[in-house]
Amino acid sequence: MTGSRLKNICISVAAAVLALVMLTACSGANLTENDPAQEDMFSGDPNISRQTKAVIRVGLFRGEDYYYWNDELKSMGAELLHNRLITSYQARNYESMEDTWAALVSSVGLSNRGRLEFVEDAFYTLDRMNEDEIGQMLDRDDLDLMLTFGTASGKIMTGNADRIPYDFMVFGATNTVNTGIVKSETERYSDNAFAQVDTEETRRTMQSAYDLFHFRNVGVVYEDNEDAYVYSGIDVLDEMAETYGFTVHRVFVDESEGPEDDERFYSELEAAYASLLPKIDTLIITTSTIEDDKIPELLDDIIDAGIITISQESEEECRMGALMFMMVASADEDGMFMAKTIGDYCQGTPISELPMVYVSQPKLYLNYETIKRTGVRIPMRAYMIADTIYTEEDMR
Repeated sequence: MTGSRLKNICISVAAAVLALVMLTACSGANLTENDPAQEDMFSGDPNISRQTKAVIRVGLFRGEDYYYWNDELKSMGAELLHNRLITSYQARNYESMEDTWAALVSSVGLSNRGRLEFVEDAFYTLDRMNEDEIGQMLDRDDLDLMLTFGTASGKIMTGNADRIPYDFMVFGATNTVNTGIVKSETERYSDNAFAQVDTEETRRTMQSAYDLFHFRNVGVVYEDNEDAYVYSGIDVLDEMAETYGFTVHRVFVDESEGPEDDERFYSELEAAYASLLPKIDTLIITTSTIEDDKIPELLDDIIDAGIITISQESEEECRMGALMFMMVASADEDGMFMAKTIGDYCQGTPISELPMVYVSQPKLYLNYETIKRTGVRIPMRAYMIADTIYTEEDMR
């Protein structure tokens, strides 16, 4: 064999070995997932991030079935795909969060520091779980990250952070500082926690409404408990009442427990609105379980009485009859923030160092037909800055 031929063979073998090493590295086989000795070494070092591993196994825990969280999840999936953190995800307008999750489960993670794997049986809904099931979820040792949606579910995660063996991120929750999910905009209660923070979200809505209408007597209907007081932003409304001198009139109604309880709920809600009618000039719609198609009937007498109606919930409630909705959070933008946060996490940023503050650009929605029925005068600047003005054609 000539020296030249031997040299070529050696080069070919070396290239093959190098290719095999690179392929193994890209597949994650050299990381902790397939090397128990290395995993044991990492597990005893508090400076090693939990996500420094071949596969980051992701679960989802939500408080209830809420359309906004599904919109956030769809946006997150599309952005992860756009950022090449996953592939094989079909970015579609999935009707339910379960459908969106199934699509994510079918995706393939591509991150070079940790491959995302959405775990099929790790999808949980708080209002469908008993205490034993919640405990089993909290103790799962086959997950690395739990995406958590909502205030109630976020508080459960924070309250049990010491026993949870995985990291968790809370999105879609009301004022995560005031509700005790995190200490502040920069401080968590535990090193395995993250929460999206916007402490001024409710205040921006209330302040915008007051700047437009300068109301004197505000009506609110919500559940008679501390959580609902914060969820509905009544704490902010009470603070503003002291500053501006208006009065808050409140009536308490228990939210619906499900379809079988709807008749009771809507009957009590209608009576609550009727009781407020003689006292108020403005109604803030705070109860989150109102079906959009119930809005016209519930607000009919209120609007005819010339009372301003402000939705805290959605642009759809505005389209169906509420005079105003101020969107201070965007599901699309929130989903993009989620994807960026998860991307940084996959790249090795410890969860305790991920920045939590994110503020969406506000959007104003007005219902012109309701404005005419109410007889209220809206400043021209409100029409000029409104993102959407619904007309009779939109309400059909």
